[in-house]
Amino acid sequence: GRLYKSEQHVSGACLKRGNYSNLAIEGELAVILGRTPEPSDFTQPGIPACVSYIMPVIELHNHVMHGTPASAGELIANNAIHAGFITGDISERPEGHGKPELTILIDGTVVGSCEGQKLFETIQSSLQWLQATLKKTDEHLQEGQIILTGSIPSLIPINQRCTVKIDAPPFGETTATFVD
Repeated sequence: GRLYKSEQHVSGACLKRGNYSNLAIEGELAVILGRTPEPSDFTQPGIPACVSYIMPVIELHNHVMHGTPASAGELIANNAIHAGFITGDISERPEGHGKPELTILIDGTVVGSCEGQKLFETIQSSLQWLQATLKKTDEHLQEGQIILTGSIPSLIPINQRCTVKIDAPPFGETTATFVD
């Protein structure tokens, strides 16, 4: 799906659940591109060289699917049920990758997590897929674009007033409060 400036919020945002249809969230990493990716960016494991910055985000979804079963066509028509995102700390692309983590907390309780190479693999595979998909329509990724790289933990419904925190060392954190 496309990300719109009007749907971008900063960490600490307070958002009304009623502004969304069946609100659900994902915790993930986003990247900011320093340049258009090249094939050589994907020859080594780790964070591709085309990535300048990494930040944890809370992706917001209008989790409404009408088809039974839900279909890829409906997901595409609904802009991947995307409804916005909350940006967190922005960190420069680390030289030493270490062992990254991503933990999703709701009101201080862990509801999802992942760690290690899966996070880097998701960044690589998402950028490769997006670059190949855009190439088919003669488009390409560009310097300065924010790319949400996908969530490893499941989509999490937000059914009540709560605070969501994504803690992603060494990249930082982001928080949002959802009210009625």
